[in-house]
Amino acid sequence: MDVIDLKSREVFSYEGRGVASLVDEPNLKIRQVGLEPGKEVPVHMADAPVTVQVVRGEGVFSAGGESVRMGPGKLLRIPKGAQMGIRNESMEPLVFLVIKTPLADEPERDSVLATKPGTFVNLIDFAPPKPGKEETFREWFHNSSQVFAKHPGFISRTLLGPIDGGSRYAAVVEHESKETFMDMHLSDDREELFLQVEPLVLGSSTPHFYETLLSYRK
Repeated sequence: MDVIDLKSREVFSYEGRGVASLVDEPNLKIRQVGLEPGKEVPVHMADAPVTVQVVRGEGVFSAGGESVRMGPGKLLRIPKGAQMGIRNESMEPLVFLVIKTPLADEPERDSVLATKPGTFVNLIDFAPPKPGKEETFREWFHNSSQVFAKHPGFISRTLLGPIDGGSRYAAVVEHESKETFMDMHLSDDREELFLQVEPLVLGSSTPHFYETLLSYRK
């Protein structure tokens, strides 16, 4: 028996949004999402059948071009492939469960998804490391990548270094989908790790988001 205290797993850590992974099994994934008033989960494609249940508060849930305002006591079922999004238009926090049930007959996804169209790519343009902090910065990238690799949907994270006298670093992060990337992006891990790197660089880092269209590798 496994009892999960939902109240203790509420997260609002990143700009009023947060995600806690409660169950992560091959055919069952449950995440608890918290949204402060005015916050939202951007529209994205459901990569598996999804059931949404509100724990507390009230939100506007959209799927397949339709929207419904929903509070506790109801379930919303969303088919795989539907475009879905959530907004908290109320004055109170919204907490809800996202229950995914990947189809049992779906083949296991290989980690070599970088060659597949639709892969979500985040290109991070880091500010230059502070003098004497380059080795510490590289060590931070190595350690943080090991943490991020444990998140569902992670494919790869690559650090690019400067050449010809340059000073800026860049990183290429690949995820199976925008949804899995957002789960990682709103996690406690991401907030804590990027707070650690702030003292190591001269300024803010700039993210750029892309979708893989074609990829050829020898």
